Amino acid sequence: MIEKIKKIIDHKLFRTFILFSIFWAIYGAIVLIFSFYLTTSYENGLMFTILFLILSIVLSRFVFKRIKPKFNL
Repeated sequence: MIEKIKKIIDHKLFRTFILFSIFWAIYGAIVLIFSFYLTTSYENGLMFTILFLILSIVLSRFVFKRIKPKFNL
């Protein structure tokens, strides 16, 4: 039983999934807080928020691709 669990944990797909989940949890919280700030602080906040969210989609893909090789995934 322990060997099966160790085999699952050592699998590359599982490690990538865990890293991806942690990355998105932290990144998503930061984006959410910043989006709320943009929306409530400016008169045209919704426009800034939409532009920021589009930019964050591109940026998150770039950042994750840069992080992945550092963990040998």
